[in-house]
Amino acid sequence: MLLFSATLAGSILSTPAVAQPVSSSLLNQKMQAACSFLKSLYNPSLGLVRSTPSSNIYYIASENLLVERAISSCEPAISQAINQSISSCCDSGYDRKHEALLGVRIHVPINNSAVYTVANSTSGRLFRGIPPFTAGGQYAVLWEVDNATGTLPDCTYADVTVYTALELRLEVNTTGSQREMECLTTMFDGRGLVDEAYKAGSASEHGIYQTYKLALYIYALQKISGTYFYGEENLFRLQGPDGGFHTGYDQIGTYAGTQENAETTSIALIAVSNLSATNPFPFPLFSIPSWVVYFFAAWAVIGVGIVVIVLVLERKKRKQSF
Repeated sequence: MLLFSATLAGSILSTPAVAQPVSSSLLNQKMQAACSFLKSLYNPSLGLVRSTPSSNIYYIASENLLVERAISSCEPAISQAINQSISSCCDSGYDRKHEALLGVRIHVPINNSAVYTVANSTSGRLFRGIPPFTAGGQYAVLWEVDNATGTLPDCTYADVTVYTALELRLEVNTTGSQREMECLTTMFDGRGLVDEAYKAGSASEHGIYQTYKLALYIYALQKISGTYFYGEENLFRLQGPDGGFHTGYDQIGTYAGTQENAETTSIALIAVSNLSATNPFPFPLFSIPSWVVYFFAAWAVIGVGIVVIVLVLERKKRKQSF
């Protein structure tokens, strides 16, 4: 029994998933760099962040919805300004999918998305009356909402699977959320999530791991399974010198010619911030899955029971001898 338990413990603690946690100082450094990148995308005239450093497109959701939460600790003033800009046109800015990351209920199954034009300065539709010369050039404000006809299939796309799992968790549907996690475990090949987009997606997706899906997987493991993948070290390899996260990577871990953008960076920051907030232990021993704790606790109870039985029998034996 002891030999088996020791072997199992050694195999668990030696796995790459828990053996190399990132130090808190490095974690904070990477988080601050990501925050600085998102701040660099902020246009104070519009009160919104652009999609990429060279873009003039501003998405209410998912970009600004997620950035508002991602920088709420490191740049609270900008976060509040984004919140006000979203509220001025689009209520909460929810898109019926990404707010699951914020602890807000969504409808499942998730619908296909539709894009709505909130503002387009080239056609005279201004955002909060702000002219192009004040905003730094022509711009467009869009809002992508998952309310179109048709639904996205379950356990087919990694991101949809995570959002579904988070919703089922909020419903206290443990069986359902764990089923979604099993789908994610099947998709994960040790480098990234191999879903339908990876296998048969567009040219920008086929054979390319999506960084935000890795971040979502890390986040879901923490929130739903209570385990710590420590995949943030792999995630940080996709962070550029300016703090932004590249949208994709190939099997050898290179950026695969992908850009940095607001959505990927904000999801990565939310995932890593949650890790920092919920895992205060510096050693992997304290981050092993809960089933392992129960396993060894059960063996401890059995061991104590055996000792008690042996002592009782020995005491009876002594009495009989006397």
